[in-house]
Amino acid sequence: MRYLALLLVGWLSLPVYALTQVDIYRTEVAIDSEQKDGESLARQQGMQDVIVRATGTQSSLSNPVIKKALGSSSRYVSQLGYGQIDGQSSLKMLFNSGQIRSLLTQAQQPFWSPNRANILVWIVEEQGYDRAIMWEHSDSQSVAALRNAAQMRGLPFTMPVGDFDDVTGVNVSDLWGGFIEPIRQASLRYPADAVLVVRVQGEQLRWTLYDQSPAQLSESKQSPRSGSASGADAIPTMVGNIADYYAKKSAVVVSSESSEAIDVKVLNIASAMDFFNLEKALSKLNSVASTEIKRVQGNEVTLTIHLLASQQAFEQEASSISQLMVFEDPLGSVEEVAPVPLPVELVQPVQLPTETAESQTADGVEQGVSTEHVLSTMPALPINVEPVTKQYDLIYQWKALVRSQVEPEPESEFAPQLETDTVTNLG
Repeated sequence: MRYLALLLVGWLSLPVYALTQVDIYRTEVAIDSEQKDGESLARQQGMQDVIVRATGTQSSLSNPVIKKALGSSSRYVSQLGYGQIDGQSSLKMLFNSGQIRSLLTQAQQPFWSPNRANILVWIVEEQGYDRAIMWEHSDSQSVAALRNAAQMRGLPFTMPVGDFDDVTGVNVSDLWGGFIEPIRQASLRYPADAVLVVRVQGEQLRWTLYDQSPAQLSESKQSPRSGSASGADAIPTMVGNIADYYAKKSAVVVSSESSEAIDVKVLNIASAMDFFNLEKALSKLNSVASTEIKRVQGNEVTLTIHLLASQQAFEQEASSISQLMVFEDPLGSVEEVAPVPLPVELVQPVQLPTETAESQTADGVEQGVSTEHVLSTMPALPINVEPVTKQYDLIYQWKALVRSQVEPEPESEFAPQLETDTVTNLG
């Protein structure tokens, strides 16, 4: 019971991320009553929507394996119902997550985790000579188009509510001019992973994406992403570009079986809570099949991580864990050193009697030459320096959360092991 209680406490102490879980497997499609196979077409369209949300890219629909599976879309539906969309009959579908994942694996297509960055969106519309900020409750075509496009691509976003704090906290000119500090201050109250500023002029728009949390806007050296679009599909085009960016950043191609394992060393694991938080964060990554404890030494933990993808894909995903930072080890990459010649001065000759002119040494030394002379003219002796054995593939440092007004953690049998054990081989 003591271990169970500690495990529950570890789960409850997990950090609160702004990442939002998207229901990528549920969709609703209007049925074309003019088509005799309208329901079948709606199922195929629904599966296409799910595939695009799961992979993060429209190009996945052109994959031969995916195209073949679309012909038997009913096999992948786990729940089916009927509804209404704008007065038209619709098909409500829930697709089987395991079967969709298996299909993507067979097709070698990327999978974008349902845990996705939540984007705070500031929209400023210009009408004539007036500019206004669009709030969550605004009756705006831009806001409606944003909701529809984000739903289709599985891109979570938050609109500012437009209360007193919002209205007095930021000016239209601040958003239109892209002034970082006022935008940061106005965005701090929202749990977002990124901030998007959209400027709409009729059917044209310009957008700027700050891929950092509001608190990091003024400190980050990363340049924002920006773009423009025009026409009736300007909002969907913008959402598609942003979704492509995040999918490329986070999605991984899952192989059919775990083919690689790496040893990862993590520093600054000061408590059991840190360890549970680390293990939970790693297990959520799409590229990770399982983790094993290999070594515990002081505040350092070495894990063997079995991968479902490449090490590069793992590193890319691990960068999304805000508490896990790459640590550059000065001894992490030791190369093989070439043989070093031994200086002649270090050779201490042994004094032996000098041979007479009438004699010759057994190994063919010339007459009258001393052993000291022979030793001083010998070639330098090579010293081979063996490279340091590599014990881990990656090194990270864990950044513990600062918890204010929290009771001291009760002592347990597990926590002292992380702090006092010398080297424990648990592999």
